[in-house]
Amino acid sequence: MRSLFRLSMLIVLLVIVGSGIMAVYTVFLGGRSVAVPSLEGLSVIDAVDRTQSLGLLVRVDQVESLQPSGTILSQWPAAGEQVKPGKILVLKVSQGGTRLPLPDVRGMEFTQATSRLEEDGFKTGDVLRIHDEGRAAGIVMAQSPAAPTVMSPGRAIDLLVSLGPESSEGMVVVPDAVGRSETITRKLLREVGLTVKAVKSVYSQASPEGLVMRLEPAPGSKVPSGSGVTVTVATLQKPPAAEAPKVPGLPSQAPSSVQTTPPPGPATVSTATPPSGTAPAPLQPPSTAPSGPTSAPAAPTKTAKIRYQVPPLTRPMELKIEIVDAAGTREILNREAKGGEYVSLDVPYRESAAVTIYLGGMFVWQDRYR
Repeated sequence: MRSLFRLSMLIVLLVIVGSGIMAVYTVFLGGRSVAVPSLEGLSVIDAVDRTQSLGLLVRVDQVESLQPSGTILSQWPAAGEQVKPGKILVLKVSQGGTRLPLPDVRGMEFTQATSRLEEDGFKTGDVLRIHDEGRAAGIVMAQSPAAPTVMSPGRAIDLLVSLGPESSEGMVVVPDAVGRSETITRKLLREVGLTVKAVKSVYSQASPEGLVMRLEPAPGSKVPSGSGVTVTVATLQKPPAAEAPKVPGLPSQAPSSVQTTPPPGPATVSTATPPSGTAPAPLQPPSTAPSGPTSAPAAPTKTAKIRYQVPPLTRPMELKIEIVDAAGTREILNREAKGGEYVSLDVPYRESAAVTIYLGGMFVWQDRYR
């Protein structure tokens, strides 16, 4: 009986060992190839279940993304490739959590840049200020990390800010604030030690309300520190129409004329009796100009090449582009745009034109064409 038991145990042991050897051979040394399944967009749990059922192994690398946590963003090898069982698949998986698009604040005035960072969920980190010949004082030259990217909210963003050109012997350079708001212009002038002497408003349909159109002295001029600068600002309010001057002795309204039919016969020249107290008007010779309306030749048509890339967005926003030229104001684009989308338009215009871009109902850029 004991011999029979030992024989049975030996047979069972041989079956187990044989099964193990066959499994090892099938997985590692032979067996049929399998097609890599498409895993992008699935959850990491579902992806692992599918790969294990095919005899494949998985390595998970977590990366920052706006996708929900655990979502497969990419895979290697690609879907459809034939591999042997036991092959390791590399999966890029979203870490999840809140990720916000980092705004590009280069070219903004320092306080405007810090406000923008706070509005978008970030804070200002280290600030380094250096002299720069090409940028006005107070303008952000660079940022770290650089945009566009997505980051965790509350991240500190380091800024490199211009001190403007180096001054010599009490002279400073008027900053180039044309195209900025009056508030930002005042801050830029204050940064270099200048003051606002006067603000002039000029009616313009080509510029948004409050946009600085001109500085006196001109940007780039060297003036003594503490000098005043005259700022010309665009306004959409039309100036009151000037009234025609009244001539003494003449009625406020011209008398209505009465037409009479001349009798047949030789052509006669009719004269009107002037009001009492005024001299008769001299007779004017008949006009020799050709009859019919005349018009000035139309200005040649030019082309405005508009190129704009939408910054990173968490959701689509309304993108509107307007152009103002000699023909008036035209809306050339008004639709929803996705983050990172590149817009390329070639728009005809006459004489000169101003193109204004609005994103989400807010002014973001303006360019002029001549």
